[in-house]
Amino acid sequence: MFECAEQQHQSSLLAPYKAIKRKRWQHSKLWISVIREEGRRLFETMGLPCRRQEEWKYTDVSAISQHSFAPPTPLMRSRKGPKPGLLEPLIPDFLSPLRLVFVNGFYSPLLSRLEPLPDGVEVGSLGVEIGRNHPLLQTNLAAYVDVEENSFVALNSAFIEDGAWVYIPEGVRFNQPVHLVYISTKSGSSETRPFVHYPRNMVIVDRDAAVTIIEEYIGEGKGVYLTNAVTEIVANKGAEVDHYKLQRESENAFHIAAIQVQQGKNSHFRSHSVSFGGQLTRNNIHSQIVGTGSTCTFNGLFMIRGTQHVDNHTLIDHRAPDCQSSELYHGILDDRARGVFNGKIYVDSQAQKTDSKQTSRSLMLSNDAVIDAKPQLEIFADDVKCTHGATVGQLDANSLYYLRSRGITTEEARRMLTIGFAQQITGQFKLEPMRKAVETFLSKRLE
Repeated sequence: MFECAEQQHQSSLLAPYKAIKRKRWQHSKLWISVIREEGRRLFETMGLPCRRQEEWKYTDVSAISQHSFAPPTPLMRSRKGPKPGLLEPLIPDFLSPLRLVFVNGFYSPLLSRLEPLPDGVEVGSLGVEIGRNHPLLQTNLAAYVDVEENSFVALNSAFIEDGAWVYIPEGVRFNQPVHLVYISTKSGSSETRPFVHYPRNMVIVDRDAAVTIIEEYIGEGKGVYLTNAVTEIVANKGAEVDHYKLQRESENAFHIAAIQVQQGKNSHFRSHSVSFGGQLTRNNIHSQIVGTGSTCTFNGLFMIRGTQHVDNHTLIDHRAPDCQSSELYHGILDDRARGVFNGKIYVDSQAQKTDSKQTSRSLMLSNDAVIDAKPQLEIFADDVKCTHGATVGQLDANSLYYLRSRGITTEEARRMLTIGFAQQITGQFKLEPMRKAVETFLSKRLE
């Protein structure tokens, strides 16, 4: 482990830990206290990462340590929060009638919308289930994430308090998308300085079950805050999970997130990650495939401008034979924005007959934008088919000329070609309302 002395102790993120433990967690059970204490210990040891570490070579998070973030405050204690009418312009209402809303990391029953659920299906607040000592949480929470390798995951674990809990029992094909909405707003905080919150989501999809999850992050206004989110997804034998993540944070926000997936035999997982907001975004998406006959798909799209920075780090870890994976990421960069794509495909010696493809494409709308693309293959099996590639370019001059020759203005032609580039990702969305929502937002942003 690298010692980053200049960042090791300058973060005040752990400062509120003892006070919160004394005030809110004094009656916590041993199992959750152990998770929190281990997270605290590891973050205290590791501190914030720095660019001397290979995994953070292209992303500098030192700006986070320059802020003194107010600690997370439950909505019910602050007795503040956005009015219900505020949600209407922020959330596409047609995405799903089943909606869990969290304000600054804490569940808001007032803003949420729960539909009648099939027998055995559980959708609700993780904080409530922690309080009930749910047996599935005791055996699965924090069991799959890289707490010892990722200091932000360790920090999130130290402050586990609320988030979403989703359980789909064996054989249930749950056709209603579960929409998880995380809103960051000053009206939900009792402090005037920048604040931090730690969403934690746990999704368990049992044998031969299926579910669609929409995980959305929205920032109200232009405030400075830190979202440090962790999502754990367990797809058991024959399970099918479609996961959409839409990040629309404040343009001054920091968004650091990790998604960890555990795939059993004949399971199918599809990830669609879309990033528009934040001054600095880091998305870690990992899937470990431990069962034969499974498939994994990672699709990603980010559009950034100004001095925004988005870093997508992916890992598909093949541990079982006869599995397939595919990965396609598109980036659209303007002004002096900077993007990073670091995609790794790991094939264990036991994972014979693996078929894996990885592609990264970047569209540069400005000569000052920068992209760092680093596709990686680590293969320890001899009977595999794996490919990877990365391309970077500008709008095609011939296509622009063709459109202009048909009477289309230069700006409209650029807009059409840019949307067409993005639609190579959104066109793969199985959830049609999600595709329309993302394309509408993209079109407005291009205007």
